[in-house]
Amino acid sequence: ADLTDAYLRYADLTDADLRFADLTDADLEGADLTDANLWYADLTDANLGWVDLTDAYLYDADLTDANLYDANLTDANLRYADLTDAYLGYADLTGADLYGADLKFADFTSATVTNTNFDDTYWHQTIWTDGDRYDSNPPAPA
Repeated sequence: ADLTDAYLRYADLTDADLRFADLTDADLEGADLTDANLWYADLTDANLGWVDLTDAYLYDADLTDANLYDANLTDANLRYADLTDAYLGYADLTGADLYGADLKFADFTSATVTNTNFDDTYWHQTIWTDGDRYDSNPPAPA
């Protein structure tokens, strides 16, 4: 599906099947994407602020430059996702799986990362929850 530049603010997309969808520059602010399948979706430059992505499947999704401010990513599958330059400030990543994700220049300032899997992720100048930049996975927050 070509949803480039789509305006989907506050849309109910619960359980939506958006595999391979092109959501480049889409505005999804406040949308409900609980249990959505976004496998290989292109969310480059998408506005996902305040989005509910609980249990969403974002395997190998492209979230380059995406805004995920205060997004709920609880138990989301972000394995191998590209989060280059993504902003995840205040996002809730409790129980999320980011195995193998590309996190270069991503910003996790004040994000919740309880029980989040960061195994085998790529870090380069990644801003951690404490506001400091890291080139490798830092210790879990206290």
